[in-house]
Amino acid sequence: MDDVKNLVEQLGSADLIKSFQARRALELAIATAGAPGHDTDRAELSSRLVSELLAKSDSGDSQGQPRRMAEVRHQLARLVSTIAGPTEVPALAPALADFDVRESARFALDRMTDAAATKALADAAATSVGQEFRVGVMSALGRRDSPESTAALRAGAEDTDTEVRLAAAEALAHSGVAETDLIIAAAAKGPGSARSRAQKRVARARIRLAENVARNGNKDAARKIFQAVAADAADDAQKQAAERGLAQLG
Repeated sequence: MDDVKNLVEQLGSADLIKSFQARRALELAIATAGAPGHDTDRAELSSRLVSELLAKSDSGDSQGQPRRMAEVRHQLARLVSTIAGPTEVPALAPALADFDVRESARFALDRMTDAAATKALADAAATSVGQEFRVGVMSALGRRDSPESTAALRAGAEDTDTEVRLAAAEALAHSGVAETDLIIAAAAKGPGSARSRAQKRVARARIRLAENVARNGNKDAARKIFQAVAADAADDAQKQAAERGLAQLG
C-alpha cells in the first residue's frame, strides 16, 4: 500500500484514463484489504484514505484549504464508505462540514451502524445547513434504532423548513413507536397548497407508522392511528389505505 498517495494524486489527473486506472487500483486494494483475515490491512488502508480525504494544503495552518480538489475528495469519500469501520468515524465526521464532499461523507457514515456514526449524523442534523443535505441526514437517521437518532428526528420534525420537517416525520414512521404519531401529525403545517401536500405526506407516514406499530404487536395503538388517519385523511387514497389497515387488524 506504499503507492496509495500516488494513486490519490492520479485520481485528480486531467488524463481520464490515468484517473480511471487509479480509481480501479484503489478499488482493488480495498477489495483485498477488506477480505476476511485482513483486519490490519483494512484498518491501515482506511486510515490512509481518510487522511488523504481530510488533508490540508501545506500552509502551516490546520484550518487551511483542502489539499485535494473537490472531485478527488468526493471519490475518496465514496471509496472510504466501502472499507471504513468505527475507528475511522472520528476522522470522517469532520467531512460532514465540507460543502464539497459532505454528501459523500454522509453516504459513508450511513453505511456504518455503530453509535459513533449515529452521533456524527445526529450532530449534523442539528448543526448543518442546506435543505437537500439535511433531508438526506434525516433519511439516514431513520434507518437507525437508537435514542440519539430518535431524538434528532423528533427535533427535525419541528424544523421550520418544510422538506426537512417532513423528511424527519417520514423517518420517524420507521420506528414503530406509537407515541411518535402526535409528532408526525404535527409536521403537516404550512400555508395553503403547501399544507395540503404536507398533509398527504404526513398521512402516508402515519399509515406506515401504524403498520410498523402493528408489526411490533401493539394492535390497539395501531388501530387508533389508522382511525385517526381515516378521519383526517387529505384525500380518498389515504382514507382507503387507513381503512384497509383497520380491516387487516380485524
